[in-house]
Amino acid sequence: MIKGIIFDLQKFALHDGPGIRTTVFLKGCELRCKWCCNPESQVKAPQLSFDLNKCTHCMDCVPVCKVGALYKNEANKLGVNFELCTACGDCLEECTPDALKIYGWQADAQSIIDEVKKDKSYFENSGGGITLSGGDAVFQPEFALEILKLARQNGIHTCLETSGHCKLETITELAKLTDLFLFDFKHFKDEDHKKHTEVSNRTLLANLEYLCHENKPLILRCPIVPGVNNNVQHFKAIADLSNKYAAIQSVEIMGFHDWGFHKYEQIGLKRPNIDSSTVPDDTVSGWVKAIQEFGCKKIKRG
Repeated sequence: MIKGIIFDLQKFALHDGPGIRTTVFLKGCELRCKWCCNPESQVKAPQLSFDLNKCTHCMDCVPVCKVGALYKNEANKLGVNFELCTACGDCLEECTPDALKIYGWQADAQSIIDEVKKDKSYFENSGGGITLSGGDAVFQPEFALEILKLARQNGIHTCLETSGHCKLETITELAKLTDLFLFDFKHFKDEDHKKHTEVSNRTLLANLEYLCHENKPLILRCPIVPGVNNNVQHFKAIADLSNKYAAIQSVEIMGFHDWGFHKYEQIGLKRPNIDSSTVPDDTVSGWVKAIQEFGCKKIKRG
C-alpha cells in the first residue's frame, strides 16, 4: 500500500468543492507564494511547531530531545533549534500545555479512505465527496492517485485542488480519476508569477489548457493579493480564461488574508515580506464587479 505524508484531514468541509466534503491535506508544494497562510504545508517532511505563547518554560521537554534541538536560552526560556530537530515527536509527551506539536504524519491511502467512508451518507445526500488539497496534491502524485482510485472504487466523488505545477503525464493520470479540479490561477504574467511564487506559470497554464481541452470540469480559483495581482490586466486575464474554456464551470475570487502568518515563526521560518492585511469584504466585492465588467459571467466569491 502506497503511503504519503498528510498534515490535516477535515470533515464537513463546505468550501472545497460541492456539497459536504472531507478534505485531505497532502504535505509538500513547489511554489513559495508570498501570501501563503499554510507554511506548514510547503515541505513534505513532518515539522516541529513551537507556540511560545503556550509554553510555561518548565523545560521538561529538554532532556528527552536526543539531538539537542530543545534548550534553555539566555533568558531562561525554552529555545528551539529547528535545523537540528528530526520531528521524532518524543518531546510532545512531556509538553502538557501543548506548546509543541508536529505538522505532518505518514498515512496509507486505505486508512484515509476508511475514515472518509464513515461520512459517505453525507456525501450522497449533499453531492459531496473527498477533496485532495495541500500544499499541492500533485506534489505526492502516486499517493494522490492511490487515494483517488480507492475513492472511485467506493463510489465517492473526487475533487483535487492544485496549482497545476507538475509534469503533463502527472496531470493526465490524475485527470482520469478526478471528477472536479479546483485550479489556482495566481498571476497571468510569467515574470510576476516567478517573482511572487518562485516558479514560472508556463507549466501551470499548459496543464490548465490540457484539462480544458479534455473537458474536465474545473473551477478556477483566483487569490487576489494587494500589490501583487489586484490590477485590471490580471482581472481581464481571469475573464478571458473563463470565457475561452467551456470546461471552467465557475471562477472563485478569494481575497488575501493573513490568518496563518503566525505559523511561520512557530516552525522556524521568516515571515514573508508582504505589506498587507486581511482584505475587507467590500474590497473583494469590488474586484468581483471589476472582473464581471470584462465579461466574466460565471464568477463568485470564494
